[in-house]
Amino acid sequence: MSLDDRINHIELSHSLHLVLVFVKRWKKIFNGKFSQRERQKVRLSPRRMNSQHHRRPSFGDQKGRTASLYSLHDDLPSIAKKNAFQVRPSNDSRCRKDQTIVVVDEEEPQLVKTTELEVKLPNCKMDARIYYPSRDDPESIEICFGDIDSLAPETFLTSQIMNFYIRYLQQQASPTNRAICDYHFFNTYFYQKLKEAVSYKGSDKDALFFKFRRWWKGVNIFQKAYVLIPINEDFHWSLVIICIPDKEDESGPIILHLDSLGLHSSRSVFKNIKSYMGEEWNYLNQEVAPSDLPIADKIWENLPSRIDEKTIDVPQQKNDFDCGLFVLFFMERFIEDAPERLKKKDLAMFGKQWFRPDEASGLRVKIRNLLLEQFRSASEDIGGLQSSPSS
Repeated sequence: MSLDDRINHIELSHSLHLVLVFVKRWKKIFNGKFSQRERQKVRLSPRRMNSQHHRRPSFGDQKGRTASLYSLHDDLPSIAKKNAFQVRPSNDSRCRKDQTIVVVDEEEPQLVKTTELEVKLPNCKMDARIYYPSRDDPESIEICFGDIDSLAPETFLTSQIMNFYIRYLQQQASPTNRAICDYHFFNTYFYQKLKEAVSYKGSDKDALFFKFRRWWKGVNIFQKAYVLIPINEDFHWSLVIICIPDKEDESGPIILHLDSLGLHSSRSVFKNIKSYMGEEWNYLNQEVAPSDLPIADKIWENLPSRIDEKTIDVPQQKNDFDCGLFVLFFMERFIEDAPERLKKKDLAMFGKQWFRPDEASGLRVKIRNLLLEQFRSASEDIGGLQSSPSS
């Protein structure tokens, strides 16, 4: 077999793998084994999820590190009640102690026992909840004890878990660490709102974008070194990193797309992110002097045409359920490895050898233990866990 034949064979094998992964996920929805109501839960679009649950803008300053615990009777919703990755019985097993139905590769819905969690925290009911890092933090993440079920083996991470660990990564950095202050993290709901804003064609488009800007109120994204945007589409997670260079480099921003399965269209992602940056440039160009930005004047004047894009070669997951873990590990490793401002030569840090895939998959246990410790600490702080009253 010639070299060209081998390359074609490898590319074909990879393409077939991606098709099989996609077909497997949709097969579980349409194979007739789920009830209509259960199917609707799996098929919830990000837009519908966002409209049904409380949304918070991108993460802000730190205001405390101790998680606080409350019961569910305050009626604060949780995105994990209905999420695109878990299938729960029609009576909403989120608050049941014994079992949760999840989708497992190539199998019917299976029961994941939570007994082990209850052994570790015998007084913790499934509807007990915490706010991380604290309830006083306006950007706190609400987590129900039952959300930990999405960290069981061979299950998909929910937005609650994703946002918790993103917030955790921020909390681990010192407030005096300028490097982390030059990062901006958007939460898992942002990208869908971005798509809606940049695709809107109405005559009041400017007014809509002005409203959309509340997601990063008080933050000039072009003054940041890095802007991280998790993407959740088609039952898959990937990551975008916007890199703003030094003024002395006289080069434009670079958009990086990291995908552990290659399922998301980088072309579509780049188009949306460029449109977003162009709209923000138009807005700021009327109010911000170039001297206030780390971008060279001649670059800023023609910014939309000076934005580069790069699909990053990254380690690939070895299953179809660890995509969320890989996105979180991309973030973690990038924070550790990236320079203060990225130059094109720094792209050499990436590649299939950037880390071992099992390191990313190992986050499942780490995050689970972190959450158990948060619930344990909250239980000790208030003298016992609280849960919602019986209806």
